Amino acid sequence: MYQEEPYELFEGDIRKLDELISQLELWSDEYTVNHKKEEVRLPEYMDLHENLEELKGGLKAFIDERRAENDEKIEAYATSIVGKLEKYKETEEVIHEWIRNIKNVYVIVMKSPILEKNRAYINDIMNA
Repeated sequence: MYQEEPYELFEGDIRKLDELISQLELWSDEYTVNHKKEEVRLPEYMDLHENLEELKGGLKAFIDERRAENDEKIEAYATSIVGKLEKYKETEEVIHEWIRNIKNVYVIVMKSPILEKNRAYINDIMNA
């Protein structure tokens, strides 16, 4: 009835989500306490953020697909993922506050391809 292989991959992605959230929390704890090396730290964060968004997109697509197939097994996973992302919001807000307090953030953005690519996201943070 269920195809186990897709679930194995999905569960692997959930483990990746846990690892990435832990990595972002550690990054926040280490680097948001001051404003040193912002030109290095901000691109690092953006790379982690991009990875998180990509992972979230894949997990959401899998959940949506399983829901369309009336797969009851998926709801517990969906609830768990929502909980993990809700808990991460506290860390994300600390990081966003750190970004809002960077002096001349757009000078740093102009010097970094990954930041330039994510300028709209940075604008959203700055205008929050």
